[in-house]
Amino acid sequence: MTRQLTLLIFLLPICFTSCGQTKPETKNKEQQQIVYTFDTSTIVILPFDTTRYWVFKDSKPTDLTNDDLQKIETILNDCINSYNPEQEKIYNEIKDKNPEYKLDKKNFIIDLTRYKRQYEAVINSKGEKEVWVNCFCRTHNSNWRNERVVVKDGGNCYFNLKINLTTGQYYELMVNGDA
Repeated sequence: MTRQLTLLIFLLPICFTSCGQTKPETKNKEQQQIVYTFDTSTIVILPFDTTRYWVFKDSKPTDLTNDDLQKIETILNDCINSYNPEQEKIYNEIKDKNPEYKLDKKNFIIDLTRYKRQYEAVINSKGEKEVWVNCFCRTHNSNWRNERVVVKDGGNCYFNLKINLTTGQYYELMVNGDA
């Protein structure tokens, strides 16, 4: 019993400090280790699927750096901060005109803390680095860490956009509609 307790006391702190920390990746070209510093419980970097030509045409896969991940976070926040005020206005208008409706504000505005994310990075035909950002608040038991989550409808629980890391611009924000 004492031996088991000692082992438990030793292993427990290791388990707590290692949850959701970093994800080591290796670049085969340079045999250099890249340690990503993002929350692996909510974000995954998927390889670009060239069969999904609708995401990026005439592009080739590339890697993301920690600097890229920080830029993505900043640009994504800018995008949502631009999107939410109009959505809040729509929410308030509907609520005021129809007080009998039991509206939930979270169905109108996006709170990024509710979402998991998938990133796919490419170099476009102009030589610029771009990333497709796919966000979702439900996974429907899919293997979201390895397979792209694509659904129809679902409201603002599902949205995606493209970010050009070279220019610092986002575009093609697409928030799913409700059925």
